[in-house]
Amino acid sequence: MECSGETSFDRLRNLALYTETYGCTYNTGDTEKIHEIAKANGCRMVSSPQEADAVLINTCVVIEKTEQHMYERLTLFEKKQLFITGCLPPIAEDRLRSRFPKACIIPPDTIHQCWKKTGTMPQTTTAVLQIARGCSGHCTYCITRLARGKLVSFSTADIILQAKACIANGACELQVTAQDTASWGLDFTEADTDFGKRLPDLLRELSALDGNFMIRVGMANPDTLLPILDDYLDVLQHPKIFLFLHIPVQSGSDTVLKQMGRRYTAEEYEKIIERARERYPDIRICTDYIAGFSGETDEDAEASVAQVLRTKPGKVNITRFSVRQKTPAAKWKRIPEPVKKARSKALTNAVNTVYDVNCEALLGKELDCIVTEHERAGSVTVRDKTYQNIVVMEEYPIGTKLRVRITESRRHYLIGERIDP
Repeated sequence: MECSGETSFDRLRNLALYTETYGCTYNTGDTEKIHEIAKANGCRMVSSPQEADAVLINTCVVIEKTEQHMYERLTLFEKKQLFITGCLPPIAEDRLRSRFPKACIIPPDTIHQCWKKTGTMPQTTTAVLQIARGCSGHCTYCITRLARGKLVSFSTADIILQAKACIANGACELQVTAQDTASWGLDFTEADTDFGKRLPDLLRELSALDGNFMIRVGMANPDTLLPILDDYLDVLQHPKIFLFLHIPVQSGSDTVLKQMGRRYTAEEYEKIIERARERYPDIRICTDYIAGFSGETDEDAEASVAQVLRTKPGKVNITRFSVRQKTPAAKWKRIPEPVKKARSKALTNAVNTVYDVNCEALLGKELDCIVTEHERAGSVTVRDKTYQNIVVMEEYPIGTKLRVRITESRRHYLIGERIDP
């Protein structure tokens, strides 16, 4: 199989291929699509580099430490036939070609179109459903925006076709993903069939598909979610959509948010949570914070801690600010590492306090769940309607629906037992 105009996949033929994927869910989706391209080209997937003729590394560069780790992994496999994709090639192609002259670089923006020619989807119980690539944001610190480019929304027909194939292949969870899911459709023009559609319209069509599956919607930025919030909340009442909302705030300080290039206020972020909980009191909120952004004061950092304690999110991702070259923030004065570490720890302590309170409130509760993962013998991971991470110490097939009573809290997950109907 060949992709017109693209030669990146020409060398990916009749090989035993080992892959490593780093970073976000979107990268996982790209790797799944590369597997399908490779299999269509006569390759077979292997589980270790020792078995492989070739190695593919799907890279992440979100922070400097991760980027350095990418070079370490690439160096480790440079004697193999090496393929490189992900966010590193668009920002460091010259360096990659200098250090790994024999490697084949696969531009990440070619993967989706090349994959469409295979007509196949991976067999997986948790399927990544990419709805767009790129971003409409202007964050001053983000290198991913430079790596992935401007927003390109995939068509409804394209996405529905993927979803149907995933469901037919046994997926019980569709993870709707993009750099910002709430921006889907913003780039459509009058020439596009989907002109005027937004994320809630897409979710209605996805949830109407036949099959035993649930939909988890990925990260949605506050500024793009706000204009469609009421319609989006209406859609969440559908039984096939998890009551889970990932809205990355990044800071509780308006001063820092403005410096970051985030186009909303702390109050607007909290208003989203308030309105969501008015409709669905049990909805689970996930968010992100950056600790120690350039120019952040002690008062700004304390505002983030206070916001965590006030809003009580169900899941929080904390990252210490990492300067990325070629971004505006790279030119600004940096906060010392010990200060960033202390602020990160303060945020973590606040988050753990909230986790303990949230989990304590669920002890003894009975929840309707679906089995989504089978990671260890003798247990399964199940998810309730709000996407709580619950471990049941018995084995059931993926997709099985259970009534579960919560018996223990482990802070980052819960232990439950099945209740016979």
